[in-house]
Amino acid sequence: MSGSHRAPRLVQEGSLYLLLLLLPFSKAVIEIASVGLLVGWLWERIDPTTRFDTVWRAPNLRPLAWLIGAYLGACALSAIGSHDPVSSLRALVSKWGEYLLLLVVVADLGHRPAVVKRSLAVVACSSLLVVLEAWSQVRMGRGWLRGYRLDFFDRVTGPYENPIDLTTYLMVIIPLLMAYSLTRRWLGRGTLWSLLVLLVLCLVNARALGAWLGLGVGLVVSLLAGHVTLRKSGVLLAAVTVLAMGWFAHRSGILQHALPVTDIGRADRWVMWQSALGMIQDRPLFGHGLNTFMANYLDYWVGGEYQPRYAHNCYLQMAAETGLNGLSLFLGLLWQLMAQVIGGVRRSGFQGAVVLTGLVAGLLAFLAQAGIDTNFYSLRQAAMFWTLA
Repeated sequence: MSGSHRAPRLVQEGSLYLLLLLLPFSKAVIEIASVGLLVGWLWERIDPTTRFDTVWRAPNLRPLAWLIGAYLGACALSAIGSHDPVSSLRALVSKWGEYLLLLVVVADLGHRPAVVKRSLAVVACSSLLVVLEAWSQVRMGRGWLRGYRLDFFDRVTGPYENPIDLTTYLMVIIPLLMAYSLTRRWLGRGTLWSLLVLLVLCLVNARALGAWLGLGVGLVVSLLAGHVTLRKSGVLLAAVTVLAMGWFAHRSGILQHALPVTDIGRADRWVMWQSALGMIQDRPLFGHGLNTFMANYLDYWVGGEYQPRYAHNCYLQMAAETGLNGLSLFLGLLWQLMAQVIGGVRRSGFQGAVVLTGLVAGLLAFLAQAGIDTNFYSLRQAAMFWTLA
């Protein structure tokens, strides 16, 4: 490969590894890495010798590419009826445009030899940093990198501002690293399993029932759809999770505190969902405009705290902002995306199939939790989903 061809690839790969390593710790890194990924990708598209070196020319990816464009079009169309069209168009470019661009660019990167293997190693290193941040909170009361205090929530948050975001990260990463461990030899596998035990302990200490349920979805996928080796590891990881939860529940009395918190959260979500349904009923086709849910929330307030809030159901919020038209296209995009990944499982050898199954498990856990939380509207969570996808 000539130097002129190597440069854009180095820019893209360096940006990808930086993003995967520091994504849990910095929102600014996401913006910086996204620029590097885009610059390198456009560099290759301009160069006549590499212009057509992209997976997006493959016929099987055309439906997904069309749905990406159609969904962005639905988002743009929603701005017509928005009371703040500038905000809607800004969100189209700075949020959904950036997220889906990550999907497009990283798909090309993942097609190159060894990029996926190196990316998995970087994800493992990143998760170790997350464990160290969580451990320092428990031992010293404050994270060693971000400085978030344990006594603010009285729950571990790691490098995130709240425990829910931490558990979202964990429930996606744990199945992926479990699968990755099966592609390593004994020393590497043992090291990754030690890391997995620590990640599960972080998940338990964060005390978020929704993430436990999300991880359960991921483990069920591993048990039902994975290779027999992955199934055995899924059973083992489930056993480790149950034992860790049981031990922590016994030591801390977590269960008697978790249920009342869950009841309050359920009540809050019910009134937020009712507000979202009211918005959808008023403008069912094209919605109120991208990025306007909080601005319209008090006009549809039915109870709970009287302040602007997210819907805490990404799919209802999407329908409220972009209409049922936008939601349908988005669900079609997700369906086509998962179909492509599952198709990759069937076409791959053992190592590829195992890693892709772990990836599917983590992504499905994310999608399940998105029905009761704000996953797609949190920068670091959304960037993680679309990059891994």
